[in-house]
Amino acid sequence: MVLGSGFRRSRFSLLFASLTVLTTLVYALLNVLIDTSDHNYKQKQQWQKEQRGTTSGGRYSNISIANRSSSSTRCPYVSIASLKLRSKFTVQETTESLDNSNNENAADDDGQADTGTEQEGVVITQRSVEQHVRRDVTRLHLRPPKSVKYSHGQWQVVGISRQVYIYSAFYDSRPDIDWPQVRIIALAASDVHLSGLCCLLWYRSQRLPDVAQISIMQIGYKLAPKGQTILEPFIFSCRLDRNKSDPPKSVSVVAPLNYFQLSNLLPVQVPERPKQMLEFGHCMSILYWKQDPFRLVEWLEAYRLWGVGEVNIYTTEIDNVTDSILRWYSNTGFVKYRQSPGPVGDYDETAIILGMSPVINDCLYRNMYRYRYVVCTDLDEMIVPSSPHHNYSALLRAADAKTTQANAEVHSYLFRNTYFFLDFDATNKEPWYLLTQRSCMMFLNPRIVTSLFVT
Repeated sequence: MVLGSGFRRSRFSLLFASLTVLTTLVYALLNVLIDTSDHNYKQKQQWQKEQRGTTSGGRYSNISIANRSSSSTRCPYVSIASLKLRSKFTVQETTESLDNSNNENAADDDGQADTGTEQEGVVITQRSVEQHVRRDVTRLHLRPPKSVKYSHGQWQVVGISRQVYIYSAFYDSRPDIDWPQVRIIALAASDVHLSGLCCLLWYRSQRLPDVAQISIMQIGYKLAPKGQTILEPFIFSCRLDRNKSDPPKSVSVVAPLNYFQLSNLLPVQVPERPKQMLEFGHCMSILYWKQDPFRLVEWLEAYRLWGVGEVNIYTTEIDNVTDSILRWYSNTGFVKYRQSPGPVGDYDETAIILGMSPVINDCLYRNMYRYRYVVCTDLDEMIVPSSPHHNYSALLRAADAKTTQANAEVHSYLFRNTYFFLDFDATNKEPWYLLTQRSCMMFLNPRIVTSLFVT
């Protein structure tokens, strides 16, 4: 009886000691977790404080298209300062499965200030972003995504906290840049430079991608579609490894610690280099809504008459008659016709206009070795050669002669503009200075103007 009672007390003492040890371990673990949380919170507060003091502005430059020697051409839209905004935005998104054989993408290079990038409580300085991503790519044995997330058409969604949409990617190896790069045409929130974006450059000859930090160049206006956040167009540029002689197959855009949200993969397009260049090609911003079919045909035939060998037209939300006309001209080879819905939908004109600068840049990169000169006008604009010059070749020969006399180097030509409102009746009763009314029916008068670029 005494032995039984002692055995029960011994078991009770052992159980009590075990519970005591377990309670101590749980308490110690909670203390560690609390300390870690406090440390991360302090890091976050410090990062935000540094951001307020050191990242109040951004540096951007316009995208340029240069010729094979040294000249460069500015994009048609003017760069403006960056506006730091933090906002949320919801878009209609679809997911499309891809074969690994079709997975292609593009990347960019660095050039940002040493600002902080915050991802899930971790602070990464901008200088260390590329090394951080490269280390994690190796550790995770990262592979191209098996599915790509699209938003309205061919715009792909970059799965990070800020809005980023990418449209197309091109291999740029012109001899007058420091070394080859991949250029990605994108739309993003104005504070996208705070995300620490990197390119994953996928090659056929290796399993893991190369990593390059993205350099951001602003190429258009900031616009906010109704009820949505402010977006603006950019070129993301990614420097390639000097030891690589071939362009990458594809590119993905990623931010630190967002590898499991990798949902974009763009083919890296290598611009065609034909043996014979066209002297004049045309790049036009987005054509939308209902168009006058007679003016559209007149516009196309006038440019053909003046020496343009090919016209590139991007469209969205056009009427059936306009679509039929463009398809007919496309079958003849004179028009390169592409449908291009915007990344946030085309529910209002502002949303459509957001895509104008991206498609012009897409056209310029796509054809930078195919055209000697690029004409950029809209459907209501025409560069009309004035007498005695009857086409663009004669017009530019005369301009080049003046350039030679002045010992100047020409990167682009701009033409003085005059408005002719064809919807109003002509009148000679108005004063001479009301030129737009007096001359409104004189369609072939010079010079309704915009730009002509040297490529």
